[in-house]
Amino acid sequence: DDEAWTSAPLMAAIVIRRLAGTARSAGQIRQVYAGTLLRRGLSTAPPLPDWEKLGFAATPTRAMIRYDWEGKSWNSGTSSPNFNVTIHGLSNVLHYGQGLFEGLKAFHCKDGKVRVFNSKANAARLQRGAQRLAMPVVPPELFDEAVDRVIRDNVDYIPPYGYGGAMYLRPFLFGHGEKLGLGAAPHYSFCIIASPVGAYYKGGLQPIDALVIEEFDRAAPRGVGGIKCAGNYAPDVLPSIMAKERGFPVCLYLDAATQTYIEEFSTSNFIGVTQDGTVVTPTSPSILPSCTKGVVLATARDLGLKVEERPITMAEAATFKEVAACGTAVVLTPVQSITKGDTVYKYSTFDTIAKLYESITSVQAGEAEDRLGVTRVVCEKPHQPPKKK
Repeated sequence: DDEAWTSAPLMAAIVIRRLAGTARSAGQIRQVYAGTLLRRGLSTAPPLPDWEKLGFAATPTRAMIRYDWEGKSWNSGTSSPNFNVTIHGLSNVLHYGQGLFEGLKAFHCKDGKVRVFNSKANAARLQRGAQRLAMPVVPPELFDEAVDRVIRDNVDYIPPYGYGGAMYLRPFLFGHGEKLGLGAAPHYSFCIIASPVGAYYKGGLQPIDALVIEEFDRAAPRGVGGIKCAGNYAPDVLPSIMAKERGFPVCLYLDAATQTYIEEFSTSNFIGVTQDGTVVTPTSPSILPSCTKGVVLATARDLGLKVEERPITMAEAATFKEVAACGTAVVLTPVQSITKGDTVYKYSTFDTIAKLYESITSVQAGEAEDRLGVTRVVCEKPHQPPKKK
């Protein structure tokens, strides 16, 4: 039989034929197929990228991780070089938006170890989202297992220490299977895809301009703004396009009920610094709590800064010394202006933001002590120092 395993398509046909008469589920057949594909070396791993040219975009890697819900528990998961997900056309995720995703990073550190950053917070947020959308919860230990597996399977694609990059991890959970009416999906899957990304800022922090969106709302009171579900992001596509056409790379949303309180930017949380150096961030059930923001606030406290989490009116934006957008992709992005109608609020400094940014990114790279305990060692990777120019 070994001679028959000469191609992935032929191998798939053989697996299906052999297991067709058994009591194997679709998930179990997928496990056998994916495992055999990797063992036989029938998948060609994509070439390693040019580390110096990496941006924040999808880059092919070796394998993705997938777990399937089997009624009462998650299966043991598969690692597959096939990144395509085939689902029924009447799947919940396509029609009713029953889908969640996360975003986190792993770093090759100064000591040669690969560490994942703040994964505990992402696991907890995914749990909250699953409960809200009536989906099977992914236990923290399974979340960590999946994260570790996808990192180890793609360790060659983690940008080496010294290049400023990271391995971006995208976990996602969704309901699928033939289902016409609204209700629980027949099947659920939990996957993670990894992609190397470059340093968002090359040559220092770069401030941006933000536009307050007055024609659209991001999330409704008592809605799902506080969880990371897919449906929260599609409504921002049009406003973002409109804002970029006017020269604004990011949108800022106010509360839907009164249009007076700051909520968040398109894909990141709002951070302000008052004239006396207090770090403030708005609170609202409609705001998605950024995992990175939690680290930013904890770091600020560790540095001796005062921190306030409270409602912030749009009028108060005129009094801030510094403003930033906070999220996984960049940690902190300084905002140099906020435009609302004919009014423009300007911020000429970001000393506090830069201090917080340097503190956190140093921990991510393993250059500073992890005093907050937000990193976790997954494996090791030999050093490949950047070439001297």
